[in-house]
Amino acid sequence: MLEGLSLYTRFPPVGLGNDEPRKTEKGNYSMSRTALTLTATTAFALLTGSAHAASNAYPDCIASISEIDMHDVASRMFNLLPEDQQAKIALAGGIGSEGFDLEAYENGAQIDLSEQIDAGITAHEYLDLLISDELGARLTQEQWNILNSIADTLDSGKAVPHLCFAPGTDPEYAYAINQLIEFPFQILFQQTSRWNRTATDGSGLSQGDPTTITYSFVPDGTFIPNLGLGLGSGNSVLFAWLNSRYGNPATWQPLFHQVFDRWAELTGLSYVYEPNDDGANTNGPIGIIGTRGDVRIGAFNFSNDGNFGVLAYNNFPNDGDMIFDAYDTYYNSTSLNSRGLRNVIAHEHGHGLGMLHVCPITQTKLMEPFATNSFDGPQLDDILNGQRHYGDPTEPNNDLPEAIMMGSLDATDFWSIENISIDDNSDVDIFRLDLTERAKLTFLLGPQAGEYRTGPQTQSCNTGTLVDYNSMQDLEIALYSSENIIIPLATVNSEGAGGIDTLVHDLESAGTYYLIVSAASNVNNIQRYQVTAFTQELPPVECPADLTGDGNLDFFDVSAFLSAYNSMDPIADFNDDGVFNFFDVSAFLNEYNAGCP
Repeated sequence: MLEGLSLYTRFPPVGLGNDEPRKTEKGNYSMSRTALTLTATTAFALLTGSAHAASNAYPDCIASISEIDMHDVASRMFNLLPEDQQAKIALAGGIGSEGFDLEAYENGAQIDLSEQIDAGITAHEYLDLLISDELGARLTQEQWNILNSIADTLDSGKAVPHLCFAPGTDPEYAYAINQLIEFPFQILFQQTSRWNRTATDGSGLSQGDPTTITYSFVPDGTFIPNLGLGLGSGNSVLFAWLNSRYGNPATWQPLFHQVFDRWAELTGLSYVYEPNDDGANTNGPIGIIGTRGDVRIGAFNFSNDGNFGVLAYNNFPNDGDMIFDAYDTYYNSTSLNSRGLRNVIAHEHGHGLGMLHVCPITQTKLMEPFATNSFDGPQLDDILNGQRHYGDPTEPNNDLPEAIMMGSLDATDFWSIENISIDDNSDVDIFRLDLTERAKLTFLLGPQAGEYRTGPQTQSCNTGTLVDYNSMQDLEIALYSSENIIIPLATVNSEGAGGIDTLVHDLESAGTYYLIVSAASNVNNIQRYQVTAFTQELPPVECPADLTGDGNLDFFDVSAFLSAYNSMDPIADFNDDGVFNFFDVSAFLNEYNAGCP
């Protein structure tokens, strides 16, 4: 996967006169890539299973649905197709298309590019197909400059940033930019690749690994190069700009810290503020501890863009540099603790973590294409996305020494945790319980996600596939004693995907115990869940021969019996017949030899 960037933009609809030029020059496209689209014939072949293997060419994504029966396979294949081909299949009543909203699609005036695209098309040719006459008449010259600059860069074989859009942007224009940027990859879902190396962790990081990311603020004067977006280049004025709004760095830098802290609270990511930044050009040099962060933050005044246009852009991993449009009046509001700025930071860093835009626009997901203050920071879909890539906040937790600590519990204790997950079918979560006395343990595990519509960015961004993230994985629980971690004391997998599994077991002795949560299903996807555990007192242990009450059977219990027998103490009447004789002695010896439970 080529490294790329993402931007946050907002454009008000502005008319373009017929005498203003429209660039359509063609370039030489040399980037290696898969076929740009699938024909309608291939689409139906995929849905019948004859081209099943083609799905392997697409990246994993939290919106994909993996099931073994044909209907769910067909649904997954359906979701890999461009939206115009989905509409054709849905219109014909094809299997797997039940969740497609034809009415919303038709109302969204989608551009039908079927049977018009071949594998040798250039980015400029693709752009020419994307822009309808109606859209072309609405675009300003500056917006054309941005579109043509992106196409120029793609046709030169380079990757470009991913544009993100603020409220008020023409949805057809936003869709065209999104499709053009994803042209080399044909990424149709919400995830790209993740960080595989950082300054702190080194290289070799992979899916689900907890990751530490450093970040720094570039000093003013740091050069920000032209990345082929039509936004130009410039020297960073981050400090001058934000100081003019907030007074000093001690006021505005904590806003960034809050955003990174929130991502850390929700995922397996950790963040370290790197106070040093050597001022090297952005968008290239790797992070070095003591020199510069993995993620570097800067700002300059973008070209071809006014207020409420492009708000910021952000690299995809392994870069992640975040560049703002300095002095854009969108950021003038500091209400709700500068939520507008903080949500742009959080959204942009989402791209920097490997996340794409998600539809439909319902103002419920941070990675929707348009900025909103309707919520604060990452929401459920974003959390699932982050945990899929980097694990949950308790990571690492898949080895006994790294187990999630439940603490020391007595016979009347309670413990719970939420926002944890199995990030794929090979992941396990291990919990450690230190029990101080014998007790009955109840361990309940249930899903903590939801059912909602989600999908890649489309032109109208008003549709998506209904996905039940409560039922991604069928989880199971296994209980082990530290004295034997091979053979479980108990296992539970009774309710299936989406159900609440309950493990109940009598632990007859104090000690250390481990509970392991894993996937019983073979679904390569994330399952977020929560756990509640409590202990209860067990009935007293019956041990009649323990006359001293110390829990041990020894000479002192024999001595106590003989003393009671000689004094005809009722405790020595072991057969309860009111007579002290040989039968009482025999009954005591039988209990003594049986031992205590």
